[in-house]
Amino acid sequence: MDWLGIGVLILAIGFAVLVGLLVPVLKKLTETLDNTAKTISQAEKSLDDITSETKLVLYNANETLMDVNHKVSKLDPIFDVVEDAGQATHHLTETLADYTGAKMDDVKRGTEVGRQKNLKGFVRGVALAYYLRKAKKARKNEPKVKVTVKEEL
Repeated sequence: MDWLGIGVLILAIGFAVLVGLLVPVLKKLTETLDNTAKTISQAEKSLDDITSETKLVLYNANETLMDVNHKVSKLDPIFDVVEDAGQATHHLTETLADYTGAKMDDVKRGTEVGRQKNLKGFVRGVALAYYLRKAKKARKNEPKVKVTVKEEL
């Protein structure tokens, strides 16, 4: 044999050994790639299931939100009525507070008159009633003031 034949023979033997060593590695690589493909297909199926469930949940949430918005819009007039009632109650209590304050001022002045004249007991009560009646007549003789109600927006 000549040198070229020996070199080719050594190369062929080296290639055969290399192929012999690479066969188990390639088999393991094939198994790994097959398992990876199975895992990816299962993940895709699970992802499809999750996506469909998510779409259903989002659809139901959207429907619920639209229903709640519709029902809240129906409650708006009730809230307007409650607000109007609150404003009317506020104006009423303000008027009553002013009226009560005026009456208390009259009572305080009447009490002060009784104290200044050193009245005691029943006589002091009668003097207070007399003073309150006199203040009421004086108020009736005063010119009437027209009261207007402000509307707030």
